[in-house]
Amino acid sequence: MSALEFLSNLLVEEFDVDPSEVVPEATLEGLGLDSLSAVEVVRELEEEFRIKLSADQAGFATLGEAAAIADELIRASHG
Repeated sequence: MSALEFLSNLLVEEFDVDPSEVVPEATLEGLGLDSLSAVEVVRELEEEFRIKLSADQAGFATLGEAAAIADELIRASHG
């Protein structure tokens, strides 16, 4: 499962986001998540893929950016 697929599933299943709104250009704020929920999304992403986002990386603007950062970290840490 890619990071974007994981994020999409997480947002739909855990945060009740409309699946049609979960697109790479979407922001967490635009999807109705507050800062606490955003922290939870990052934590779930880190836990799922056994990665660690830096503070700068965790400040991603869009879902697509978050997925790209996560995919890069996954490749780097898992070879």
